[in-house]
Amino acid sequence: MYQHDNFFYSHGKLLLTGEYFILNGACGLALPTIKGQSLTILKKNNNNLSSSSFLHWKSYDELNTPWFEASFKLPSLEIFYETEKKIAQKLRYLLLKSRKIQKNFLSKELGIFVKTKLDFPINWGLGSSSTLIHNISKWAKINPYMLLGDNFPGSGYDIACVLNMKPIIYKLNDKKNPSVIPINFNPPFKNKLFFLHLNKKKNTCDGIKFFLSKKKVSNHSIESISSITNKIPYSKTLKEFEELLFKHELIVSKELNIPTIKELYFPDYLGLIKSLGAWGGDFVLISYRKGMRNYFYNKGFHTLISFDKMIY
Repeated sequence: MYQHDNFFYSHGKLLLTGEYFILNGACGLALPTIKGQSLTILKKNNNNLSSSSFLHWKSYDELNTPWFEASFKLPSLEIFYETEKKIAQKLRYLLLKSRKIQKNFLSKELGIFVKTKLDFPINWGLGSSSTLIHNISKWAKINPYMLLGDNFPGSGYDIACVLNMKPIIYKLNDKKNPSVIPINFNPPFKNKLFFLHLNKKKNTCDGIKFFLSKKKVSNHSIESISSITNKIPYSKTLKEFEELLFKHELIVSKELNIPTIKELYFPDYLGLIKSLGAWGGDFVLISYRKGMRNYFYNKGFHTLISFDKMIY
């Protein structure tokens, strides 16, 4: 996370353990990613308010191509131009809520231009929303957890990961006061760990709704997930690490009553394949086996990133 008066930057995140069970009190292990998102205020004019007061917002992807644009009247933040209505409404909600917390935010500017830029493709699931929320909170000088409301039904682990800029063990007490323990996670076998993109972007909110519609999660499963989470940082060998995460996948699969990613797509792969975050899309964690790259490439999966090039 870097911060200046007109530039804010937040790293992305990946959830190694815990998945949806964090919502039921399980501990989860989250890892910050090297790539993230920046927010830059390109121009700011503090003249008196006038009828021409506005905020113009433009978002760019990793190729520096604009993917969203909107203009808002100030101080009402009424939308008078947008390229995608749902995104503009979500952004307006965040800005209005920021001002509700910090009364002077966007209340006196005549004209303001904002540019956001992702370091990663938007379908990678590394936290385009959480990094945005964190950047806006830094700009408005407010607590980012206070921006999480009914429109963002997640656990808030992603915000905590962005705030700490190092691996964390996260437990949800409540969104405003979660238990966050920064840890060192530098496994001696990290050169055998890779992240594979499945090209199937999963909507986190949809995944959470699906999870909450299921039967009540057993306390035994929650305790088992927490136990695995707390053992993972102390894994000395790849075999020990794999066995813990194999067990984790089976617990989640049983509770959700859906097959694991390995069962669905890669049943003959001999190494670990561990879902990260919302099941069914984004990245999975892979452990190395001979012929790994050709195996996945021949199945049409071409984005394979080493641990050192992904994790901050």
